[in-house]
Amino acid sequence: NSDRAGIIGQATFLALTSKPNETSPTSRGVFVREQFLCQKVPDPPPGVNSNLPPVNEDKPQTNRERMSAHATQQPCAGCHQFIDPIGFGLEKYDAIGGRREKLELKFYNPHDDNDEKKVKTVLLDLDAHGGLSGIPGADFSSPKQLGKILAARPECQECVVRQLFRYGWGRHELGVDRPVIQMALQRFRDSQFRFKELMISLVSAYALGN
Repeated sequence: NSDRAGIIGQATFLALTSKPNETSPTSRGVFVREQFLCQKVPDPPPGVNSNLPPVNEDKPQTNRERMSAHATQQPCAGCHQFIDPIGFGLEKYDAIGGRREKLELKFYNPHDDNDEKKVKTVLLDLDAHGGLSGIPGADFSSPKQLGKILAARPECQECVVRQLFRYGWGRHELGVDRPVIQMALQRFRDSQFRFKELMISLVSAYALGN
């Protein structure tokens, strides 16, 4: 019954797309868009302050709450509405990929003489409802659910083929490679998405001079 199924549920992926001490819904969303859907996410406009409001004891907030300004302010809103909801759906996993039900924040008061009161811990409920903008019915709240949505999408299936091509040939595909990509994609689908068959189809296509 684990909701970690697939690459997206692995601690390696979840840690790779996080900051040292906290998760990054934006980084996780960008990774999914670019690596699983082969969609280019534009760089932030020059001069834009991408730092989130600091967390403080008077107003503790989750990442979703801290990032709410991105969803309404231009020029940030356009891209962040496209990527952040993906990362929000993975917020039940912390910066090292550990499962959590609540966000734990610790605030240190060096002026308190009572050692037990120097550290204040605040627990916040996490809203892990996410979605893939542009894909109907693509709401999710776990890596497993997101993985199922992606696996069923033709653009993700083709992106997997393109990514393996890029890895194997050390370059991006060109127009002349399109027939090979399409042939490998069809064989990948016919094999029920067996990676061994995908690798064989790509290698054999070029070995035969196609």
